[in-house]
Amino acid sequence: MTSTKQPRTPTRLFLYCALVLFLVSSCGYSNPQTRLADLDLNGDGQLSIFVDMWSNKTNLLGLQGQMRQSLQQTLTKSNRFILSSSPADADYILGGTIFAVEIPGLSYGAFDRAVELRAEVELGYELRNAVTGKTVLEKSNYVKRETFRVGNDSVRTQSNQDLALLEMADTVAEDIEIQLFYFLTREGDSRTLVPSDDIEELE
Repeated sequence: MTSTKQPRTPTRLFLYCALVLFLVSSCGYSNPQTRLADLDLNGDGQLSIFVDMWSNKTNLLGLQGQMRQSLQQTLTKSNRFILSSSPADADYILGGTIFAVEIPGLSYGAFDRAVELRAEVELGYELRNAVTGKTVLEKSNYVKRETFRVGNDSVRTQSNQDLALLEMADTVAEDIEIQLFYFLTREGDSRTLVPSDDIEELE
């Protein structure tokens, strides 16, 4: 006896689609872009952030300005946030502190002279709600390392060090931008920092 399959009716297709949508929503799936829009206070689909001047507790003057500039450039290029020129116009305020900078030798050549140095910068940052003033994200006491070569003279060595610190600031700014997006698109108690291989925790 030959059996024939009945064609799927529009009603059956509708039920199948409804079932799939129900299963997806019940599994806790959420679109990060949708979550970001939900958090928006201005209704423009993006969060506005004011980058405050960082506190610098080291003797390297100007490092706090470089850190702020790197953050501003990174957030400006991002399509996830809007860079605000005033804390009064921002949803969140991003600030930070440079706690310490050390320049230890990394490798040595003849006569035990250093040929490669490493800039180690201990820093931290915090994100505050501009309306309530509450700190919603805080991370401190971690270090970023960047190596550089010893030059033929002190001027060249200083130039290499400045370049290493600039690259460090850019890397940290990119990492913070990722951390902010990840954190602000999580819901409730599930908010956390995404692990970073580029920035190491201090013990």
